[in-house]
Amino acid sequence: SIAGLSVALVLASAIKGDLDFCITIVEKGGKEADLYKAEVYNVPLFAAGIGGEAIIAQTKAQIEKLAKVQFVEGEVLEIVGTKGDFVVKGNGIVLNADYIIVATGANACNIKGLESFVVPHTLMPKPGKICFKVGARNEIKSGIYAAGIVSGVTTMVACAMGSATESACAILSDIAG
Repeated sequence: SIAGLSVALVLASAIKGDLDFCITIVEKGGKEADLYKAEVYNVPLFAAGIGGEAIIAQTKAQIEKLAKVQFVEGEVLEIVGTKGDFVVKGNGIVLNADYIIVATGANACNIKGLESFVVPHTLMPKPGKICFKVGARNEIKSGIYAAGIVSGVTTMVACAMGSATESACAILSDIAG
């Protein structure tokens, strides 16, 4: 949803000069994200009342103007490896990655390899909502970051986007040294 796309937008905007890397987004598909049901009135630069589907389409178009991003439909089921040498596995998916940002929303996270970091989401009043126990800059563990609601922020579009931007900036800082 918007957190994953915000990460991609920040990273895509940084691809120039010495910074050259690939961005892949694994999308579960469907329109399950809460944003698809929303009308947003309180986010700067979005028209008042814009629907979630329009936000997603607008953000994808903005990303595509900056860099080639690979969109893969599927669901991540397991992450193995360490920073700089991750393998992401899912239904029909095997990807290699140096860094990973998880932006699953707060409904569930059944990714093998991250289960010990899942905790109840204390800022969401609904039962069963989860987030990750994160350290500085939303880092779950070395090289893996949370973005959006799953990072523990309040359930608002602007908060999800801010959290995602922080995670993307952490990766860019690490890459730049």
